[in-house]
Amino acid sequence: MINLNKEEISLFLHKVKEDPKHFNKYLFYKLQYFYGRRSKEIAELKISDIDFDKKEITFDLAKKKQETKLNLILPDDLAIELKQYIEDKNKTIDDYLFVENNAKIDGFKRNIRTYLERNSDKLIKGLTKKDITLATHDFRRLRGQHLYLAGNDLEIIQSLYAHNSLDQTIEYLQIKEIEVNKMLMKDLN
Repeated sequence: MINLNKEEISLFLHKVKEDPKHFNKYLFYKLQYFYGRRSKEIAELKISDIDFDKKEITFDLAKKKQETKLNLILPDDLAIELKQYIEDKNKTIDDYLFVENNAKIDGFKRNIRTYLERNSDKLIKGLTKKDITLATHDFRRLRGQHLYLAGNDLEIIQSLYAHNSLDQTIEYLQIKEIEVNKMLMKDLN
């Protein structure tokens, strides 16, 4: 289990954002963490999936047999960053957010993954003194764990993650391990 709290993830994201040449990575990781989405779902985002007027973003859910869409809120701070990125990259409504075309999605995801493999341990150690290397999928799992620890209902989290059962969500988010550790810590006090 990766032991990073919400604030530490925020510190990590801001550290990535500090280097302007990595702004796309920062935005990708921020979207992945905030929405708890898979890398594929973020990489395949198109400008047309973002409705700035309705303050909404639409994801095509991966790993579903039929096409499934999930409409979620778009917070103001994220909308501002997305608008700026789209403007800076001269993107149009028909463009993908991060890549020029569908053929480049796999290479982009590899680049995103490689950056984390090579840099996350140094960045996290410098920020938190923890020896942790992140993978892109860790943002998804961590977001669910943080939502759970904040007291959100597991059935609602299951819905966000589009899991078929509550048991799947409990296993995926490692809830039993979280609860055992909380019990052990409580017993120490």
